[in-house]
Amino acid sequence: MSTTNRQFLDDLWLSQIQNFPGPIGFRLRFRYWKRRLKALGDGTRIDSGVYLQNPSYISIGANCWIDRNVVILGGPDLSTRRRRAIEVVSSTDPGHVYIGDNVHVGAMSILSGICGGIYVGDDCGFSAGVRLFAFSHHFRFDDEPSNRSCRFGPQVAHDRQSMLAGPITLEENVGVALNAVILPGVWIGQDSFVSIGAVVRSGAYADNSLLAGAPATIVGPRFSQP
Repeated sequence: MSTTNRQFLDDLWLSQIQNFPGPIGFRLRFRYWKRRLKALGDGTRIDSGVYLQNPSYISIGANCWIDRNVVILGGPDLSTRRRRAIEVVSSTDPGHVYIGDNVHVGAMSILSGICGGIYVGDDCGFSAGVRLFAFSHHFRFDDEPSNRSCRFGPQVAHDRQSMLAGPITLEENVGVALNAVILPGVWIGQDSFVSIGAVVRSGAYADNSLLAGAPATIVGPRFSQP
């Protein structure tokens, strides 16, 4: 069988099981993605409507729940687009998305680890509509801030696009509330919490931080000292 025909049958099968309801749907999707992801732990549920791009760059641990209509994107960016690389401590390889054990990714969330990579430690929890972008369009050229040829969006010529790239790391037991956004080049220490609607920009945030606002700042500790 040719590669094209094999891919067609694979896509056809995924279209049949992607939204299959109930326990049978969970079992079918687990078996499908177990053979295609870099790793998939026991007891993990992949809900209906989930989209996984470049699965060989995605690892999901045990006892996770990837909720409805979540999008997870991995892989390299091989384009020639201008970019600013943001240096920050990372716990995963570029382009890879690693999700630890006992993690819930809420419905309608997007985890885009393209180029920069995303690491999510054990026992993390995301509410609905959370967005993590390790690779994102920038609004202008850093080296030519007055150059109005820059365009914001993927459909224009690559030499007119400006990008930001940087890994995102969330250590163990980080919670991320409804509709929060985490941008390229972020490290958040363990036991921290990102509040509703926060926008976390590049930087390192200490363990046990409570982050709020847009742009987000540390407004106090998540847990008080004993």
